[in-house]
Amino acid sequence: MRSEVNLGSTRDLTVGSTDSLSSSEVATCNEELALDDFPNDLTRMLYLASLRDCNSGRYLHPQLSQKLGVDEADHAISACHQQIFRKLLNTPASGYALQLEEYIRYTRADRSVVLDTWQSLQAYRSTIPVHASALYSELFCLNIELALTILKDSRTWVEEGP
Repeated sequence: MRSEVNLGSTRDLTVGSTDSLSSSEVATCNEELALDDFPNDLTRMLYLASLRDCNSGRYLHPQLSQKLGVDEADHAISACHQQIFRKLLNTPASGYALQLEEYIRYTRADRSVVLDTWQSLQAYRSTIPVHASALYSELFCLNIELALTILKDSRTWVEEGP
């Protein structure tokens, strides 16, 4: 039996407003940050979260901050981060597993080390946009935890058999 949770439209998800962000700002953000070079939305989200200062919550990027100004760059990166977060919230759990597997390949890190580290440190919790609701934050984390379980179980299945 398969169950899916329908979250409705992505515009219903409250993680902050991107309405004031123009399409040219989004395009500039995508171009300057080369977001299309990343293999998937999970990898993009991890990258965008890495641009956020953990103390202030402000996004900083050398080229984009210089090009747009610090405040506009912060706003643009924050909006891109929120947009990708909303897309991920509408991704089924199996999609998280696929994206996490692809992320691990992209980093060229040891798969079992990444899975073990992600499971123990739970650093993915710090990749959520600052103003995301508690409900959507928890949904994201549960999907990541499920993806970790799926990938770890598939590793065990391959190594040890049924």
